[in-house]
Amino acid sequence: MRSSDSGQAHGTNGSPQMNMEQSQSSEKAKQNEAQAAQNASKAYDLRTLPKSSPMHIPKTAVVTEQQKDGYQQVKYQWTRGEYKYLNRWHQRTPNAPATRGNSWVIERTKPGIARGPNARPAEHEVYIKGKNGKGHWVPKSRWYAAIAARKRGTETKKQKELLNNGHWPAP
Repeated sequence: MRSSDSGQAHGTNGSPQMNMEQSQSSEKAKQNEAQAAQNASKAYDLRTLPKSSPMHIPKTAVVTEQQKDGYQQVKYQWTRGEYKYLNRWHQRTPNAPATRGNSWVIERTKPGIARGPNARPAEHEVYIKGKNGKGHWVPKSRWYAAIAARKRGTETKKQKELLNNGHWPAP
């Protein structure tokens, strides 16, 4: 009897040899275990994370998880009216001040209209916590200027406050 007739060449009847399907199944199991271990090490839970946001995140928001260089980030994107919203939760970034922990940064964009009677430039804004604890929108150009000044080591007191108040504390 040939070995192929006995089934032993196909990993059956106690043979240590694996067939292609068993090998693929074993590899998939290893991948699943690795993914489960990675998920267990996450610093967040996608089911509860949106509840900690300073702004309501609709259930219809598109969710994107990202592994950045030295930190994790989760983005929520949706549209309401003429605005597109981007709500980002991220861990403390590598060059952030030592006092900064995980935080939310909320942005919105209103597309511009190039021509016609309703022509207008695009609006890009960041949601900042005010002195009264309520949020308000500031131009993203001010936000980027404050980030650039911090990187140069020339940030003003107002720029420092802007960045601190635009990073909403998160779990």
